[in-house]
Amino acid sequence: MQNRIKVLLVDDEDRFCETTSKLLNKKGFDTTIANNAEKAIHSLKDNKRDVIVLDIQMTGMDGHTALHEIKKTDPDIQVIILTGHGSRYSAMRALVREAFDYLAKPCDIEILASRIQDAYLAKNRGFKFDDKKALNIMIPIHDLKSISADMSVKEAMSCCDGFLAVIDERKILIGILTRKDIIRSVRPEYISEDGSFSEESSRFSSMFWSGFFSDRVTAVSHKKVWEILSERPPTISENANLLEVAHLMATNSAGVLLVKDISKVIGIIRDKDIYSEISSLMNK
Repeated sequence: MQNRIKVLLVDDEDRFCETTSKLLNKKGFDTTIANNAEKAIHSLKDNKRDVIVLDIQMTGMDGHTALHEIKKTDPDIQVIILTGHGSRYSAMRALVREAFDYLAKPCDIEILASRIQDAYLAKNRGFKFDDKKALNIMIPIHDLKSISADMSVKEAMSCCDGFLAVIDERKILIGILTRKDIIRSVRPEYISEDGSFSEESSRFSSMFWSGFFSDRVTAVSHKKVWEILSERPPTISENANLLEVAHLMATNSAGVLLVKDISKVIGIIRDKDIYSEISSLMNK
C-alpha cells in the first residue's frame, strides 16, 4: 500500500483493539486506538484520520452519538461501525447518519480491511453514491398480464411469451410464471428440482432422450400452471439499492425478484433489468 491509510479504531475492549490494530498494521494500515468516543473526537482535532472504525456500545458516549458528532466535525470522513451488539434498527440509524458500513463482530480481518480500503476510496477518489432504488427499475405489477393458477400451460403461453403474474381464486399473487419455468417443466418427471436425477437407476437416461422432446411438450401443455410454477420469487424492498438487488438475485439464482412496499407486492425486477443498469453504467 503506497499511501498508508490512517485508521482510528474506537472501542473500549482493550484486547480487541490491540489485536485488531496489530492485524491492520500488518496489512499496511496506519492504525491508532481510542478507548472511548470522547477521546476519539478530541484526537480528530489535531490528527486527521482517513477512516474511523467505531463500536456502538461503549462506556460513556455511545457509537451513534459519536457518529453524529464526528460527522459534524468532518462530514467527509468515512465511519465504519463494528459492533457485537448489532440490530437492524441500529444499522438503519447508522445509515441515516451516513456511516459507510455496519459490520458485526466477530468480523474477519480480510472483510474489515477490504471495507476500510473501500471507505478510503469513497473519501478520496470521488466516490459517487447511487440514487436509484429497486422502485426505479421495477416493472409495476399492474403492467403484467395476470393469469389463473388453474389455467393450462398451453393457454398461459398463448397469453404472453414473457413474465405472467399468477393469481389464485382469491386474486392473490402466488408467483411469477417465467420462460425458465416452462423450460424446466419439459424435462422428464424423474428429474429433481435441482436438476439432478432423482434415482440412481436413471443416471444414464439422458443418453436415451432423443426423439422425446415433442412428447414432453405435449404432456406439459395440458398441465395446470400451478403444477409447474417455481417457488415464489424472493422479495426485496422498494427502497433497496441496486447492489442489494444484484446480490439477492445472484445468491438465490433468481431470474426475477418481487418488489414490495410496506404491505404488498408492487412490481418485479427481472435479471434483464439489473443487467441493463450494469450495461448502462459501463458504457458511460
